[in-house]
Amino acid sequence: MQREMLGPLGNAQYASYIRDINQSGTHLHDVINDILDLSKIEAGQMELRETTVDVRRAIERCIRVVATRATDNGLTLITQLPDTLPVIIADEQKLKQILINLMSNAVKFTEQGGTITIEAASGLNEGVTIRVTDTGIGIAAENIPKVFRPFEQIDGSLSRSHEGTGLGLSITKSLVELHGGTLALESDPGVGTIATVTLPAARLADQPLAAE
Repeated sequence: MQREMLGPLGNAQYASYIRDINQSGTHLHDVINDILDLSKIEAGQMELRETTVDVRRAIERCIRVVATRATDNGLTLITQLPDTLPVIIADEQKLKQILINLMSNAVKFTEQGGTITIEAASGLNEGVTIRVTDTGIGIAAENIPKVFRPFEQIDGSLSRSHEGTGLGLSITKSLVELHGGTLALESDPGVGTIATVTLPAARLADQPLAAE
């Protein structure tokens, strides 16, 4: 109906109603998935389906997912990836979930005119580091531990205008730790936030792939 595949809807207000229904359905779907993920994590039943994953390709696909939303919000998206990044052993779907959650948060909490930068680096002894930096509203240092706890949200005018379940970062941190990695946040109110995912060297496969 939104694409009017069977013909025009007529009144333009119908398009607005359908857009609202679609957005509400998508939000409900995301909430249910978050709650199911949290339940599995808390029960110790979240399992990784490990395969070889091209880190660069995975990052680029996640960037494509959020790029349109970033552009629509008047944000500048900067990508700083080296020519080569390694292949790792990981759950590709969950790795993408980690990255999309962090990129989506950056888009959500950065006001028009802001910048989001996605970087990555690797080393044989250091593993892989992926960093998402934004110029958004930021978080006070004392509140950073709160955002990693389920259902916790930081009060603020922009936070209230983007209501959610408060599960995203909690789940993201758990998924990173299932891979033996760490998720760290550095942030200053009014300056922005840096989210850094580090995956251990034990996750590296044999050889890095050259960029296509």
